[in-house]
Amino acid sequence: MLLIAVLALLAMPAHAESGIPWQALSKDEQSVLAKHRADWSNLGAAQQQKLRNGARQYLQLPPDKRKAVERKHSQYEKMSPREREKLRKRYRREDSKD
Repeated sequence: MLLIAVLALLAMPAHAESGIPWQALSKDEQSVLAKHRADWSNLGAAQQQKLRNGARQYLQLPPDKRKAVERKHSQYEKMSPREREKLRKRYRREDSKD
């Protein structure tokens, strides 16, 4: 789910030395990250950890907040690659101000 990629941008980066086996994810994490299942073993350890962190954050949200995230994700999916890059750049600028 691209939603998780968006949430991963919000997650604090974590650097794991080795990858996370798919089976090590909880059933709920697997459900949220289902879109990445086929490629999971090909992702770098840091990317896997970012996605897992994003899934965990998502799973902790109350239902109304999850719906809001899903709406934002839907909007993000409709953006062109150029619009997405513009959004990522804006987020990085705002994030670097903190």
